[in-house]
Amino acid sequence: MMVALAVVIAFLSEPGGAASPPATLAPLIGANLPAISDYSPTPVYVDLVKQGRRFGTAMTPWDEKAVLADDGWPIGDFGIFLMTGMADIQGTGGTYKVSFNGQAKVEVVASNATTANPHYDAERNVSTVDVIMPQGSNQLVLALTGTRGNIKNLRVIRPGYDPAEPPLFTREFLQHIARFKTIRLMDWLETNGRDNVTTWATRTDPARTHYAAATGAPWEDIIALANLTRQDIWINIPVRATDEYVEQLAILLKSTLNTQSRIYVEYSNEVWNPMFTQFGINVDSAVEEVRRKPQSALAYDGKKDKYLLAFRRVAQRGKDISDIFRRVFGDDAMMTRIRPVFSGQVVRPHLAEMGLEFIANRYGPPSDYFYAFAGAPYFNLGKRQTEEGLTPGEVLDAFEQSVRDIPAVNLIENNLALAAWYGLPFIAYEGGSDTFGPGSLQAKKQASMDPRMLAICRQYLNNWYASGAGLFMWYTAGAGNWDTQYGTWGLTTDLALDNAPKIRCMDEIAQAAPPPSSARHQIPGSFDAIEYVGNLPPYKPETRGRIRYMHPGSGQVDYLINAPRAGDYSLIVRAEAGRAGNAISIGLNNRVINPGFELKATGWDAPQDNAAIPIRLTQGLNTIRISTTRETSGFGLTALTIR
Repeated sequence: MMVALAVVIAFLSEPGGAASPPATLAPLIGANLPAISDYSPTPVYVDLVKQGRRFGTAMTPWDEKAVLADDGWPIGDFGIFLMTGMADIQGTGGTYKVSFNGQAKVEVVASNATTANPHYDAERNVSTVDVIMPQGSNQLVLALTGTRGNIKNLRVIRPGYDPAEPPLFTREFLQHIARFKTIRLMDWLETNGRDNVTTWATRTDPARTHYAAATGAPWEDIIALANLTRQDIWINIPVRATDEYVEQLAILLKSTLNTQSRIYVEYSNEVWNPMFTQFGINVDSAVEEVRRKPQSALAYDGKKDKYLLAFRRVAQRGKDISDIFRRVFGDDAMMTRIRPVFSGQVVRPHLAEMGLEFIANRYGPPSDYFYAFAGAPYFNLGKRQTEEGLTPGEVLDAFEQSVRDIPAVNLIENNLALAAWYGLPFIAYEGGSDTFGPGSLQAKKQASMDPRMLAICRQYLNNWYASGAGLFMWYTAGAGNWDTQYGTWGLTTDLALDNAPKIRCMDEIAQAAPPPSSARHQIPGSFDAIEYVGNLPPYKPETRGRIRYMHPGSGQVDYLINAPRAGDYSLIVRAEAGRAGNAISIGLNNRVINPGFELKATGWDAPQDNAAIPIRLTQGLNTIRISTTRETSGFGLTALTIR
């Protein structure tokens, strides 16, 4: 809370309201911003129209069927649904200042509110009226009648702000998000399901679209927010966006965004996820591209499986976007200020590997095009996710078990090794506590506010950082409605409740030093060959078979190691082999360093160290890959030493 308050004070004290996050704010914790909507308890905009629904007919505004002119304003009488679900949200009561160009009667519809002080300034053609809503009222809906189709520039300003010169964002919102160095705008941009955005002309244009909630926030508002806070932004490119759209966006960002804010750039969101329309759009686009152009890079090796092509296309489109930003911002900005991200599904890292391997084979190192590889390692209730009758304590117990199980369930080491193999850090585009689904709703809500939640959250994030992973984007910041089956997203239920466990967790993590690395293989040192990537203790005896029966072309094993510093090291492979002639290929970080290293023949059950192999490691995580290139009598790996 102190971090957030310090930033807000800076906002209010600096000329123009701009401020940089304090130096104490750790760069490793960020957050997704919650979706903008009339039912969101997160008060983003001072002008309620921006959080309202599309304009509707006058007496039934919820139908969102008003006829609009080219400038986005209605051509006749209309109404607007401004907010709902606010009965328990503090600070919503008071006098809302309504103003617009033109003349009309303003009425309250289906709301516990009254109007007062209507006034029309003929000289300025401006009408004003007060709408008074008592604290504890649930919603606010307005109708404008007698408009003659001449209403423009409707504003409904929250209590406590100057209606003549209102700021864009509320104090509560700015204070809340100030604790984060990086904010992800996926929900602000309505990324999921937006298949109608193609060219730059189809973007949300603030000159023609007046409600960010209904169409996605305009880029101009995102830039205004970052220029105010100096936060880094994580943006999502629409799935159907053309190169022209991407280029115009890059030009806009370069010309209007402050130079302190770094830009994480991601192609759409979870394109691997069949639940979202972008999945099908991408599959169809990949298939159609290869149909029209058989020599497409997607089919460079002659393979035509549609899902392989689709996952390659995600990487291809990410590379294309990266290339466009490079052209606009220049080489020096890439991987420093401009940070393209390639995202995958943590429980199926092989999907992402299809894309990264494609880039490596077709274009060169993925690190030339991407800043990081990202996943979403949520914790949840496991098998009890939708169970009825749980107590808050049982929900918390399930959370604790899920946090313990994450390394195995979410294949964290596999993802880290994949990222390190291609020279990329592994970060989280989303993550946090997942209670989505029916069952024990009040227990889930109470558990999310229980003091135990603070310790669970801390352990979860500390485990993440200790594993060697980087930036973590919590899903989500802000306040949420926790009384539905759609999950206890958000850090609290009301921004006024700023001591909630998840908020305290964010602040404590932001101000604490990262924990020491717990990666399994700290070097210099030796380790058992059974400790390969994905094989976690307690080790099952049958898993040793993978390192005893490695036939050519039938498999490989990876080892994730953590080097204290970059430099030259030696790798010693200890193995047992029945006869001479068994050879292995040794790779390091997407490079084969010895394609045919022959193992000593000392007989089975007589393992022996082989000659030292020189290797050069980067500081931090590295991936060693061993596969069989030649087999005579067979062999078994027993240990690896790095010194």
